[in-house]
Amino acid sequence: MSYLKRGQISGSNRSWIALLCALGTGGLGCGAGSPGADTDTGSSSATKADDPRTTSAEASTATTAGEGSTGGSSTGAGSSSGEPTGSSSGGFTGSESSGSTTGESGCTKTVVLMGYWPPTNEMLRPFSTDAEQNPDGWVGENWRGLGFDVYAFFPEFPPDGDPTNDPIGSPGSVGADGSDLQVDYQDTSADFWSIIDTHQPHILITHSRGGGIGWELEAIEGGHGNGGPDPAFDWISDGYGADTRPTEATVDPRSWAAMNTYRDVNASSLLPLETIEGVASGLGLTTVEIDTTGTSGNYLSGFLGLHGVVYAETTPHAVAGGHIHVGTAVSVEDARALTDASLEAVLQMYPADSLTCPKSR
Repeated sequence: MSYLKRGQISGSNRSWIALLCALGTGGLGCGAGSPGADTDTGSSSATKADDPRTTSAEASTATTAGEGSTGGSSTGAGSSSGEPTGSSSGGFTGSESSGSTTGESGCTKTVVLMGYWPPTNEMLRPFSTDAEQNPDGWVGENWRGLGFDVYAFFPEFPPDGDPTNDPIGSPGSVGADGSDLQVDYQDTSADFWSIIDTHQPHILITHSRGGGIGWELEAIEGGHGNGGPDPAFDWISDGYGADTRPTEATVDPRSWAAMNTYRDVNASSLLPLETIEGVASGLGLTTVEIDTTGTSGNYLSGFLGLHGVVYAETTPHAVAGGHIHVGTAVSVEDARALTDASLEAVLQMYPADSLTCPKSR
């Protein structure tokens, strides 16, 4: 339901207005008190491979059906293609180009890539500007001459880089102190918005470790409302620190607004999913699928994935955003090839000189 991208804000969608106000993109209604959360109607939680309820052995052999995906809410997610498509709700599903042939030249067009558990952190390493994380040097400046600077952010997992042999909630599973995007709700919320505010990306792709499908393109996020009064309990405990769920007091207000807005409805990916599926499948490296019925789950993958979609949906200059699950059996070399092919396909759909610059904050 692309209310903002379509220039529509439903008067009855009170939590959507709250989200726009929290993000700083709202207008009418933002002066009033924060609207309440929508009424809980059920849950669409899904268990993915990075869910603490799934063991490392299960993760290595999981399939979409075997990972406990229960589908989205009854409102539906619309098209699985990620291309601009009309929906029965009157909104737009999938990514949507600005339609202009010339854009603004007064800013650098940027892409942000985010990762979690291996292989996603390792596959994104060449795009990090951190010399400690990427001693070989940043490759993202005007990547492939396409006019975009590409940045990547991800955690490290001491002491051996393998989080699967550490208990959930331990530093080896959560990520090193000081790492970007620790697998922790509070740290992910704080780091996500800090990165976004700094780089204001036109395109945002989040990644996390999946299961048996090598390159799983998530078509929908959110919809994990469990009928309870507190949205924090829609999400599985991360087992880390004093606050193990994303509570209103411990996450960025924009995270809280997104969690409330998408408790009982789904947010559709704004990536060109069919285009990515085509180029990734063409490499012949692994299985590639679009997941049209499940989500990234109600653990940290889904939390990060929802953030990415909501950012792209509510940010005027952003044109694409969504989540990709990367299979446990995919090598770092293959994952990097899939990343490069997928990213290039997206960037070619949105020429840098056709995009507008971020508004001044």
